[in-house]
Amino acid sequence: RNGIYPLMNFAVSRPHALPRVLSQPQEDPQKAKTPTPEPFDVETRKVVQMQCNMELNEDKTQWHLTLLLILEDRLHRQLSYDLLPS
Repeated sequence: RNGIYPLMNFAVSRPHALPRVLSQPQEDPQKAKTPTPEPFDVETRKVVQMQCNMELNEDKTQWHLTLLLILEDRLHRQLSYDLLPS
């Protein structure tokens, strides 16, 4: 949020309008190909420090999970996710 390159500086003043698409004809399921997964880079940096935090939200309906990872090149990664009780 307050890093060197905060993402909020790139927000647009109004949302972009998506063009409307007419309904496309249904494809034959036998002709449809399964999408091939895109290649991805394998992470080679090691995690030197890890911290996990779980908090119950104010309305007490879900948990908020936060993971803080510090990698060997001193890069910090903070991951967060909202979890339902079920």
